[in-house]
Amino acid sequence: MARLRGSQLIKDSFWSLIGNAVARGLSLLAGIFIARFLGKDIFGEYGLIKSTILTIGVFSSFGLGFTSTKFVADYKREAPENIKLFIRYSTKITLIFSGVTSLLLFITASYVATIIFEAQSLIVPLRFLAILIVFNAITTTQIGILSGLGEFKTLAKINGFIGVLTFFLSVMLTYIWNFQGALIALLLLQILNCVLNFIAVRKNIPLSAIPILEDKNLQNRILKFSTPIALQAAVYNITSWTGSVLLVRFANFGELGMYNAAMQWNAIILFIPGIMRNVVLSHLSSNSHKQEEHGKVLNHTIIINILATLFPSIIVVIISPFIATFYGNTFEGLSFLIILAVSSTIFMSINNVYSQAFTSINKNWEMFILRFFRDTGVLFGFVLLMKNFKINGMYSLLTSKLIVSILFLLFVNRYYSYLIRRDKYST
Repeated sequence: MARLRGSQLIKDSFWSLIGNAVARGLSLLAGIFIARFLGKDIFGEYGLIKSTILTIGVFSSFGLGFTSTKFVADYKREAPENIKLFIRYSTKITLIFSGVTSLLLFITASYVATIIFEAQSLIVPLRFLAILIVFNAITTTQIGILSGLGEFKTLAKINGFIGVLTFFLSVMLTYIWNFQGALIALLLLQILNCVLNFIAVRKNIPLSAIPILEDKNLQNRILKFSTPIALQAAVYNITSWTGSVLLVRFANFGELGMYNAAMQWNAIILFIPGIMRNVVLSHLSSNSHKQEEHGKVLNHTIIINILATLFPSIIVVIISPFIATFYGNTFEGLSFLIILAVSSTIFMSINNVYSQAFTSINKNWEMFILRFFRDTGVLFGFVLLMKNFKINGMYSLLTSKLIVSILFLLFVNRYYSYLIRRDKYST
């Protein structure tokens, strides 16, 4: 235990925790105020717009958040002269994919709002936030680069500052301009985050990173490595977004608002495992050539994730009736939804650890296949519970997430152990 406390993994995790604790905590608090100001129906529309933009944004970064962490961590150890070239290529790829997807959303906003959402009033918000896709994608890549460089303290400072601004700016603009104000705050905060990360990347590139003018092979390797990661993110976000759309179709925006409010607490509990994903990938990648150290990092991370999710989950379950009162009278019955939402956090957090472990040993395609069945399984379970067992839509979706998360963890644990044993005996 003393060795665990003194490890670099714990130090880096500490800085990630500090910065993101402020950011996520204040974002959650801001979300409560936004929900109270808007009411559950408009908050449901806000949640759908936000999830749509983030869904497209994650795919448009083409998996370069985690790819950047993996490549930069490897280059920092073995070939620092490649770092600047990697940053140039990864930024170019991000700009191309995010620019194209942003333009497509702007053009198809009318179809998406009218036909898919059945809400013509959302056309203008979709077009207004289309540019956010570009800044969100660039920010994701920048975070991956800084994580690969081991600049977790720098990221903590940026995240903490953005968290404070998120609370004050989101609450103030929503109070003044309601729905429009909440959307304006989203865009302004994302642009600022991108600018701060850009400054941090330029400042922290190692002096030994002598720029190489061109290496087409590196660009091809980046694309090859990122493709399955991008597909993983795409499948997860598309199925999550589809779940929200189906919930609106089968029920209404009010149920989606209730579901989003409950999932806020799922997200706040998962913030420690979430912020550690780049930390873990950086350390797993750095030790991928040392099987014993690699295994220790993995085991330590699983322990940290269990502790970091179990105790907060228990606290949230106990005080869920009190939490629900903050959302206002339109969120009646939210307490039980919160309990259901946080019940899956332990399993989801450990699943994320295994996702990083697969990436660190270059098993991205295997993880893509596994996650494809997991994420589509959530949708299948949602529809099955709702149609065959007549369970209310928002309860069905949360229950399906819990069941599938447990089953996925049981399988991925066995399969990863098999891959490690196979690779060990084949070398």
